[in-house]
Amino acid sequence: MKYNYKPSLKELRFSLKYRSKEYFLENILHGVPYFVDPKRPKWERITWFFLTLASVIATAVIIVIIWHKFQTEPTITGLDIMTEHINIKFPQIFICFEWTQMNHSYLHQDELHLYEQLYNWYKRKNIDFETFPFYTKKTNFRSTFETMAPNCDDVISNCAYRGNKQLCSNLFTKVLNSAGACCKLNHLEHLKATDVAMSLQFETRSSSYPWRLYLKQHIDSSPKPDERPIVTAYFPVEIEFITDITYTTPDIRYLTLHQRECYYKYEGVSTNDCEINCFMEKLFSRCNCLPWFSLYADRPKCSLLKYPCLYNSSIDIDECDCWLPCNHTSYSVRGIQKSNSNVNRVILKNWPAALYKREMRFGYMDLLVSFGGVASLFLGYSILTTVELGYYFSLRTYCGAVIQASRKKYNIKTIHIVGKLPSKVDTNVHPGYYQYLD
Repeated sequence: MKYNYKPSLKELRFSLKYRSKEYFLENILHGVPYFVDPKRPKWERITWFFLTLASVIATAVIIVIIWHKFQTEPTITGLDIMTEHINIKFPQIFICFEWTQMNHSYLHQDELHLYEQLYNWYKRKNIDFETFPFYTKKTNFRSTFETMAPNCDDVISNCAYRGNKQLCSNLFTKVLNSAGACCKLNHLEHLKATDVAMSLQFETRSSSYPWRLYLKQHIDSSPKPDERPIVTAYFPVEIEFITDITYTTPDIRYLTLHQRECYYKYEGVSTNDCEINCFMEKLFSRCNCLPWFSLYADRPKCSLLKYPCLYNSSIDIDECDCWLPCNHTSYSVRGIQKSNSNVNRVILKNWPAALYKREMRFGYMDLLVSFGGVASLFLGYSILTTVELGYYFSLRTYCGAVIQASRKKYNIKTIHIVGKLPSKVDTNVHPGYYQYLD
């Protein structure tokens, strides 16, 4: 007999309907064959239906709980005692100067008050721009402040790192940011966690004016707007700080950003810089310009007339969607005291004070095992159940449609025999003993 391997859509639908009934009667899921079997009493079928439904609901609820845990708490951070493999980075230091330390000889006398208020942005002083009508259109205030700011080696001298003398011009670079004119510490060599306490030493050449010190992570570009300095001092001080280091294991990389709640370097900037960028974006959306210390080349700087808008804009940086780096170091000040000598010292001690390891607590394999265990416990579900489901509703459905189409083509009829078949069949002797059905 030749088979018709291209059955019609009607024959496929008929075969699918038949295989569906066949699947529910023969599948291995707990309870399902009992409540779909029409030969069982009605009360028994209803009982098995509700028991199976309760198992399905329990399975779904537990799987949702496990999935939520996987999305929100897949990692765990614990204390690590192995420190030999850790390199410590000396923190990023910004030594910033007050307006009184700027060189005012570049300005006219009637301009001093205007530029002082602009420079002291972080103090949020409102500018009475109506008293300065000749400067309302000027926007390039940054270049003026850059000319006024002293060079780092003019105000900082006698520098030493790890007990070795260094040229201050090699250690510090002049920068302008939201904190004003600052000397930024250049990148220093990494240190091993097993090294003894190290320090950075320098002298400030004038004790008549205060200087502000900010302690930042190594990857931060500048202090945040309105950030308070670690210390504001007129005299030499000694600052002791400690480090808390967090590193992650490689398996966390395969989680999404919202699952691991931290980012890798290739995914974005530091938390500090992310908050600064968010702050600038919100300022620009409200005022259509940015303050003088902004480094955005593609965004216009505000004229004097726009500064009231900047000052009156209340922006909460905590609302920004910024994450910590997966591998990061945080610094906390342990103590500040007046120096017994004329030398300022920034001392890193007891390192690392704490070393934390972020590792996978609940990964993809754990998720698979949990889902499979719950489904197997309540429903008897397994991988073979999935294979069986695919088999019934694909290959078996198609083959059934092919056989049905071929039987119709050659008018082949199916015989269902009721009772025992005698050795010699005689329809006249045994009327109604067996039936012929299409």
